[in-house]
Amino acid sequence: MRRTPFTRRSGLPVVAAPIVALLLAGCGNDGPGKVAPDEPSGGGTSASVAETSAAPDTASPQPPADSLPADPAPDTGSMVDEAFEAARIAALQSALRYVDPALGAPEDIAKADAQCVDLRRNVPHADQVAARRFSTANHRVTEADGKRINTILSNTYCRSTGSGP
Repeated sequence: MRRTPFTRRSGLPVVAAPIVALLLAGCGNDGPGKVAPDEPSGGGTSASVAETSAAPDTASPQPPADSLPADPAPDTGSMVDEAFEAARIAALQSALRYVDPALGAPEDIAKADAQCVDLRRNVPHADQVAARRFSTANHRVTEADGKRINTILSNTYCRSTGSGP
């Protein structure tokens, strides 16, 4: 049996985008040459290294738990949230372009949010609604593509926003 070559783009960008975002969010540092305060720096002289290794281990006891800051890096959580949101939007745009190359513009994200609300409310003829919503003056989206869009939204995008079915 003769097989036809697969003509659609692979789903690799959809899968890779969140992974890349996670890797980038977790890879922050203070730059090269920065060393934690309790670690010896590698650029010291041999005398300072000898002093550090020859000094008796007189580690001070840990301070009480109530004196430690409650959240040492409050911005880290918001940076991770922003990275997840950017990856989620990029994945949606990629999936929409997979359905139709004319889709996936930034304004389609607002349309997707509105479609998620309609899907949650179980509007009648949701595929027609999606086709009308994502159509523009220059490009008409078919009802079959509206059904694909609804499948993408209900299986991925709407679930992560909490506004899905």
